[in-house]
Amino acid sequence: MAEQNENNNLSQFFNLKNYLLYSGLFFLISAAALFYIYQVYADEKSLEIIFNFPLPIITSLIILLFFYYLFDALRLYFVLKTLKAEISFWEIYKLVFINIFVSNITPLATGGGVAQAYFLQKNNVPLGTSSAAVLIRTLLSAIILFVNVPFIIFRNKNMVKFLSGHYLYLYLIIFIGLYISVFYFLIFKNQLLMKLIYKILSFLKDRHLLTKKRFKIIIRFTFQHLKLFAEDLAFFIQGKKIYVFLAIFFTIIFLLAEFSFSYLLLIGLGYQIPFVHIVSLQILVVFIMYFAPTPGAAGIAEGGYSLLFSRFVDRNDIFPLLFYWRFFSKYIGIFIGVLVFIYFVLRGDSTNEK
Repeated sequence: MAEQNENNNLSQFFNLKNYLLYSGLFFLISAAALFYIYQVYADEKSLEIIFNFPLPIITSLIILLFFYYLFDALRLYFVLKTLKAEISFWEIYKLVFINIFVSNITPLATGGGVAQAYFLQKNNVPLGTSSAAVLIRTLLSAIILFVNVPFIIFRNKNMVKFLSGHYLYLYLIIFIGLYISVFYFLIFKNQLLMKLIYKILSFLKDRHLLTKKRFKIIIRFTFQHLKLFAEDLAFFIQGKKIYVFLAIFFTIIFLLAEFSFSYLLLIGLGYQIPFVHIVSLQILVVFIMYFAPTPGAAGIAEGGYSLLFSRFVDRNDIFPLLFYWRFFSKYIGIFIGVLVFIYFVLRGDSTNEK
C-alpha cells in the first residue's frame, strides 16, 4: 500500500501528459526554427552534407557525448559528496537525463533542477540538501559563464558593433540582474528573503487568496528549507577541499565538452577555426540560452547560433552545423530523458527503492 501511495504521489507531482505536451511544444518550436534556418541558408547541397558527414567525426561526437553526460553527472556527484549526501553515482547518472529533458521543456530551464531535487529526495537525500546541491551546481556554471561574457564581448570589436543598436543588451542586463539577485538573496540575505516571502503570503492571506491552513504549511515548509539551504551552502564552501575542487573542475570540463561539439563539427566541415574562438562563441550562445523564455531556448538557440556562426561559415554549411549541434548536444539527451522520465513515473522507480 505504501509503495502504491508513493507511485501515486510521484505521478501527481509530475503529470506525464502535461510534460509530454510541453516536450511536443519544444519540438514544434525547434522544428519551425530549423525550417526557417533551412529556408534562409540551406539548399540541396546542405542536405547532402548532412547525409554524407565524415564517419570518423560522427564517431568522435558519439564518444564525446558519452563523456559529456559523464561530466554532467560528476559535477553534481561531487557537490553532493561535499554536502555528505550518500547516493550512488549510477542514480546521479540517471538524473542527468531527467534534468536534460525537464529543463528543455520548461521556460528559462527552471524545471530541471526542481525535478532533480525531487528525485534526489526520493533517494533519501534531504530536500534542503538536494535543493542546495542543484542550485550550487547551477551557480558554478553561471559564474563561469557570467565572468567570461563581458570579456568576450568587449575584446571583440566586431561583436560590439554587431550588438550595438539592439535591445539584447537591455534584455541581458535585466535577466542578469534578476539571476544575480536571486542567488544574492538566497546566499547573503536569507533572513530578508524570508521576511519578503512572509509579507507576500500574508498579503495573499489577508485578501482571502490563501487559506490560513495553506499559509501555515507554505511558511513552515519554505522557511525550513531556506534555512537548510543556507546551512548546506555554507557547508559546501567549508567542505572537504578535494570535493569542492572536483565539483568546480568537472563543471569546467563539462562546459568545455559542451563547447567541443561545434569544434568537431567544424572540423568535419573542413574549417580550421581555433578552439578558443569556438569556445568564445559557444559561451555567448549558451549565455543567451540561459535567459531565453521559450522551452529549452527553442528558436532562440537556433537563431543565435546561426547568426553568430554565419560570420565564419559558408552559407551552405550553416544548416548542417546547426542541425548536428542541436542533435548531439540536446535532442539525443532529451529523447533518453523522456524514456527515463516515463520509466520513473509509470513504473514508480523513485530511486530510493532497494
